[in-house]
Amino acid sequence: MESRKYYCKYCKKKYLPKRRGVQKFCSNSCRVRSHQLQLKLKEELPLIKSKDKGNLEKLKVEQISLAGVGNAFAGTMAVEGLKALFIKEENKPATKLDIQKLEEKFKRYQEINNLPRNINNQKPFYDNVQKIVVYF
Repeated sequence: MESRKYYCKYCKKKYLPKRRGVQKFCSNSCRVRSHQLQLKLKEELPLIKSKDKGNLEKLKVEQISLAGVGNAFAGTMAVEGLKALFIKEENKPATKLDIQKLEEKFKRYQEINNLPRNINNQKPFYDNVQKIVVYF
Protein backbone atom coordinates (compact mmCIF):
# COMPACT_ATOMS: atom_id res chain seq x y z
CA MET A 1 0.00 0.00 0.00
CA GLU A 2 1.24 3.50 -0.89
CA SER A 3 2.06 5.69 2.13
CA ARG A 4 3.15 8.83 0.30
CA LYS A 5 0.53 11.50 -0.54
CA TYR A 6 0.19 12.95 -4.04
CA TYR A 7 -1.36 16.16 -5.41
CA CYS A 8 -4.52 15.92 -7.56
CA LYS A 9 -3.87 17.24 -11.07
CA TYR A 10 -7.28 18.97 -11.13
CA CYS A 11 -8.05 20.36 -7.66
CA LYS A 12 -4.46 20.37 -6.30
CA LYS A 13 -5.44 18.70 -3.01
CA LYS A 14 -3.28 16.09 -1.33
CA TYR A 15 -4.62 12.55 -1.43
CA LEU A 16 -3.52 9.03 -0.64
CA PRO A 17 -3.71 6.99 -3.88
CA LYS A 18 -5.47 3.63 -3.97
CA ARG A 19 -3.44 2.48 -6.99
CA ARG A 20 0.32 2.90 -7.02
CA GLY A 21 1.78 5.21 -9.68
CA VAL A 22 -1.20 5.32 -12.08
CA GLN A 23 -3.65 7.45 -10.15
CA LYS A 24 -3.42 11.15 -11.09
CA PHE A 25 -6.65 12.46 -9.56
CA CYS A 26 -8.10 12.26 -6.06
CA SER A 27 -11.55 11.17 -7.26
CA ASN A 28 -13.55 10.22 -10.34
CA SER A 29 -15.28 13.60 -10.36
CA CYS A 30 -11.91 15.41 -10.61
CA ARG A 31 -10.84 13.05 -13.39
CA VAL A 32 -14.04 13.68 -15.37
CA ARG A 33 -13.92 17.47 -14.84
CA SER A 34 -10.31 17.56 -15.99
CA HIS A 35 -11.20 15.66 -19.15
CA GLN A 36 -14.18 17.96 -19.84
CA LEU A 37 -11.96 21.01 -19.36
CA GLN A 38 -9.43 19.65 -21.85
CA LEU A 39 -12.18 19.06 -24.42
CA LYS A 40 -13.54 22.57 -23.89
CA LEU A 41 -10.10 24.11 -24.36
CA LYS A 42 -9.62 22.17 -27.59
CA GLU A 43 -12.94 23.52 -28.94
CA GLU A 44 -12.15 27.12 -27.97
CA LEU A 45 -8.69 27.16 -29.54
CA PRO A 46 -9.16 26.72 -33.29
CA LEU A 47 -5.44 26.19 -33.86
CA ILE A 48 -4.02 23.12 -35.56
CA LYS A 49 -0.58 22.27 -36.78
CA SER A 50 -0.18 22.37 -40.52
CA LYS A 51 1.42 19.18 -41.76
CA ASP A 52 3.50 20.78 -44.51
CA LYS A 53 4.53 24.06 -42.81
CA GLY A 54 4.85 22.96 -39.20
CA ASN A 55 3.38 26.24 -37.91
CA LEU A 56 0.02 27.06 -36.35
CA GLU A 57 -2.84 28.23 -38.55
CA LYS A 58 -6.39 29.20 -37.76
CA LEU A 59 -9.12 26.88 -38.89
CA LYS A 60 -11.11 28.17 -41.82
CA VAL A 61 -14.53 29.46 -40.85
CA GLU A 62 -17.36 28.54 -43.16
CA GLN A 63 -18.43 31.52 -45.28
CA ILE A 64 -22.02 32.68 -45.80
CA SER A 65 -23.24 31.53 -49.17
CA LEU A 66 -26.04 32.84 -51.35
CA ALA A 67 -27.71 29.41 -51.20
CA GLY A 68 -27.68 29.52 -47.39
CA VAL A 69 -29.23 32.98 -47.36
CA GLY A 70 -31.87 31.83 -49.85
CA ASN A 71 -32.71 28.79 -47.72
CA ALA A 72 -33.04 30.94 -44.59
CA PHE A 73 -35.30 33.37 -46.44
CA ALA A 74 -37.48 30.55 -47.81
CA GLY A 75 -37.79 28.99 -44.37
CA THR A 76 -38.73 32.30 -42.77
CA MET A 77 -41.35 33.00 -45.44
CA ALA A 78 -42.84 29.51 -44.96
CA VAL A 79 -43.11 29.97 -41.19
CA GLU A 80 -44.60 33.46 -41.49
CA GLY A 81 -47.11 32.23 -44.09
CA LEU A 82 -48.22 29.38 -41.84
CA LYS A 83 -48.53 31.75 -38.89
CA ALA A 84 -50.72 34.07 -40.98
CA LEU A 85 -52.96 31.13 -41.92
CA PHE A 86 -53.39 29.53 -38.52
CA ILE A 87 -53.32 32.44 -36.02
CA LYS A 88 -56.58 34.31 -35.60
CA GLU A 89 -56.53 38.09 -36.05
CA GLU A 90 -57.45 38.76 -32.41
CA ASN A 91 -54.53 36.61 -31.18
CA LYS A 92 -51.85 38.33 -33.25
CA PRO A 93 -49.46 40.65 -31.40
CA ALA A 94 -50.05 44.40 -31.61
CA THR A 95 -47.80 46.45 -33.88
CA LYS A 96 -46.73 50.07 -33.50
CA LEU A 97 -49.36 51.07 -36.05
CA ASP A 98 -52.09 49.33 -34.02
CA ILE A 99 -51.03 51.21 -30.90
CA GLN A 100 -50.93 54.53 -32.78
CA LYS A 101 -54.47 53.92 -34.08
CA LEU A 102 -55.65 53.22 -30.54
CA GLU A 103 -54.01 56.42 -29.29
CA GLU A 104 -55.67 58.43 -32.06
CA LYS A 105 -59.01 56.86 -31.21
CA PHE A 106 -58.67 57.88 -27.55
CA LYS A 107 -57.59 61.41 -28.51
CA ARG A 108 -60.46 61.72 -30.96
CA TYR A 109 -63.19 60.63 -28.54
CA GLN A 110 -63.82 62.12 -25.11
CA GLU A 111 -66.15 60.52 -22.63
CA ILE A 112 -69.26 62.49 -21.65
CA ASN A 113 -70.11 61.93 -17.99
CA ASN A 114 -73.35 63.94 -17.69
CA LEU A 115 -75.31 62.03 -20.40
CA PRO A 116 -77.03 58.70 -19.64
CA ARG A 117 -76.20 55.49 -21.48
CA ASN A 118 -78.30 54.62 -24.56
CA ILE A 119 -80.74 51.70 -24.98
CA ASN A 120 -77.89 49.23 -25.68
CA ASN A 121 -76.12 50.31 -22.48
CA GLN A 122 -73.30 52.04 -24.45
CA LYS A 123 -71.42 55.05 -23.06
CA PRO A 124 -71.64 58.44 -24.81
CA PHE A 125 -68.47 60.00 -26.29
CA TYR A 126 -67.89 63.29 -28.07
CA ASP A 127 -66.19 62.91 -31.48
CA ASN A 128 -63.69 65.80 -31.82
CA VAL A 129 -63.36 65.30 -35.60
CA GLN A 130 -67.03 65.07 -36.66
CA LYS A 131 -68.26 67.21 -33.73
CA ILE A 132 -71.05 64.79 -32.79
CA VAL A 133 -72.00 62.52 -29.89
CA VAL A 134 -71.35 58.80 -30.52
CA TYR A 135 -71.98 55.74 -28.39
CA PHE A 136 -69.54 52.86 -27.79
